[in-house]
Amino acid sequence: MRIIAALINPEGHDYGLESVTLLNTTPDSLDLDDWAIVDKNKKRAYLSGSIGAGETLRITLSGKDVQLSNKGGIITLLDRKGLKVDGVSYTKKEASRSGWTMVF
Repeated sequence: MRIIAALINPEGHDYGLESVTLLNTTPDSLDLDDWAIVDKNKKRAYLSGSIGAGETLRITLSGKDVQLSNKGGIITLLDRKGLKVDGVSYTKKEASRSGWTMVF
């Protein structure tokens, strides 16, 4: 499972419009219940549902927990055991492009 993209700085107000896109690189469907996306402030957004083999899943963040800083940051994906599965980072300069989806 990989974090492949994120909309860090949506046009207009960011609240509820930021998103993270995941890619299931395995040959199996994965149950995402209790997996989490974590921001640089250690805030977590818990996932649910499943993702098929080779499929992508775009997760829209509510803004109530995880927030993607426009000043640079990290995004971490944890499995249900709390173990890091993937992580990416981005700079303030990279996040400055309003409305653009960043590919990792």
